[in-house]
Amino acid sequence: MTSFAHIFQQSLINNNLSEYSDKTELFEKLYTELTETNKHINLTAVTEPEEVCGLHFCDSLTVCKYLGDSKKLLDIGCGAGFPSLPIAIALPQLSVTGMDSTGKKTEFAARFAEKYDISNFKAVNARAEESAKTDFRESFDAVTARAVAKLSVLAEIALPFVRTGGIFLSMKGPLGAKEAEEAEPAVTLCGGKTESIVTLKLHIGNEEQTRTLVLIRKISPTPQKYPRMYSKIVKSPLK
Repeated sequence: MTSFAHIFQQSLINNNLSEYSDKTELFEKLYTELTETNKHINLTAVTEPEEVCGLHFCDSLTVCKYLGDSKKLLDIGCGAGFPSLPIAIALPQLSVTGMDSTGKKTEFAARFAEKYDISNFKAVNARAEESAKTDFRESFDAVTARAVAKLSVLAEIALPFVRTGGIFLSMKGPLGAKEAEEAEPAVTLCGGKTESIVTLKLHIGNEEQTRTLVLIRKISPTPQKYPRMYSKIVKSPLK
């Protein structure tokens, strides 16, 4: 039987992420804790080693090279800690906050970080559109979000957290460029500007999937009226 360490390291190689191979032991612990906890609490539908390594671990790590000199990162809708936990493991100098409205998922991420002394990570159980009205507002150098909502909705939720000059990295699938085009009004109204759209190939075992990373630069403060209530954002995205 192939060891997890071998599967993880091969996944890193296939996805051009070999620089993180020294973190193999910690990622193996994360895999074990995730799958064991998942037997009792629904954290993820992805549990096979090759899928976890590709879809959760490597997909999360692809963001790291685009963070520049960021010191503080917020991950909106982090779930059980993706991409925030892998980013925190890979970049111990970066202060990472994972935010999600599902308590059982943020509790898992927080427990894991505490148990394995990932001191640069913390988890917050909260709704993003409400937290954007607190001291979190415009206090992060970088914000990430993966599989949360369409970008036309997400831009209004995420950009208020980004400081002027910072960046919002929206992790999308193959239709990311189309979403970015549709989201331009929301991006502009919330103080952002789409800087680049990067297409990535994610290798999961013998399969290949297309990922799109939309990089949005914060060029001016977000007007205080944004974000609106989530129901209003979804019903009437900014145009």
